[in-house]
Amino acid sequence: MTHETVTMEVPVAVAERVQTLIDAHVAKEQFKAEQMLVVNNLLAMDGLSCEMAVYSLPQNELLDTLRFVYEISGTNSKFIKNILTLTRENPSKVLSDAQRSSAKSLLFNLLNDPSVISAMKES
Repeated sequence: MTHETVTMEVPVAVAERVQTLIDAHVAKEQFKAEQMLVVNNLLAMDGLSCEMAVYSLPQNELLDTLRFVYEISGTNSKFIKNILTLTRENPSKVLSDAQRSSAKSLLFNLLNDPSVISAMKES
């Protein structure tokens, strides 16, 4: 008993697009897993240690963590959305001291938000 499979030829552009979508999905899942680990570590700390850890994050890690926590929190902060949009449009731009301080403060406040804690427990 033999089973014969038939393959279908697809245009190269379609195959490349599908592979791009697959790669993007894998990257998104990897980012989510990494950020869940970071957020779980921050949530496991006491308040002062968590605040110190948040305030010591470099800009890239701060923005990645802020983006992840913002997405799972379900909040609709215009300020966070503006910071994330600004850095997405120009990733090499350094945040001003006021923006960085506000982003760290917002991240710390979001980490203490019940919606984030319950979202992390569900995951």
